[in-house]
Amino acid sequence: MKFLRLLFIVYCLSLNTLNKYLKKNALIKLSKLFNEVYAAFLFIFTLIMDMLTTFRNISFFQEISDEEINILVNIATPKLLRKKEKLIAPGQSFNYFFILSNGLLRFFFDDENGVENNLFLPSEKEAALIENPEAYSFESTTKYTIEAVVDTQIFLFNKNEFEEAAFKYRGIHNLYIKSLKQIISILKTRTEQLCSSSPHSRYEDFLRERPFTSQNASRKHIANFLGITPNSLSRMTARIHQKRNQRKK
Repeated sequence: MKFLRLLFIVYCLSLNTLNKYLKKNALIKLSKLFNEVYAAFLFIFTLIMDMLTTFRNISFFQEISDEEINILVNIATPKLLRKKEKLIAPGQSFNYFFILSNGLLRFFFDDENGVENNLFLPSEKEAALIENPEAYSFESTTKYTIEAVVDTQIFLFNKNEFEEAAFKYRGIHNLYIKSLKQIISILKTRTEQLCSSSPHSRYEDFLRERPFTSQNASRKHIANFLGITPNSLSRMTARIHQKRNQRKK
């Protein structure tokens, strides 16, 4: 009988200890959960503030109001592409605009022989809202690959959300129209250069107008973009350096 009483007392003490432990453990878990939520809040708040600063420093956004900047920040998704990481690949659908805050991309497609052809090499220095080329012909999937040439930071905007904002806010609407005009101008210049300029002229124009790209893209990609062979590019580079050295003498 004494043994049963003792066993009952031990049981009660154990149960009491367990309850205290569970309560303490629950408080610890609650405290950890609170800290995690608070840390997530701080991260999101810091990210938004950083994005506001980043957007304000992007030259393309200089003409819109702080309210419109806030609207764009709220619908933007930041994405960091590592070197050679692909944003989209052939056969995928892509319902986004995006803008580069830093870095360099290349748009390319494979010809019937499997050879890559660089169509565009947009960088942070050529500020515009960018989308995949098929978007302008209302095709649902792309045949192009968009790949980071160097580590590249972009901000994605869902097309439907961006266009809805453009209907409501004049500054964003003007931004959209300005971007389309820039893209048309880039296509016009590129077409004229490929049709009428000599390879040497195209390369000199490229060096003068796009120093950031010429310093960060590989010679192979630059040669392909200009429609010349890497060997021809090397010879032209050597001649240009020779001329510069002669001028210094």
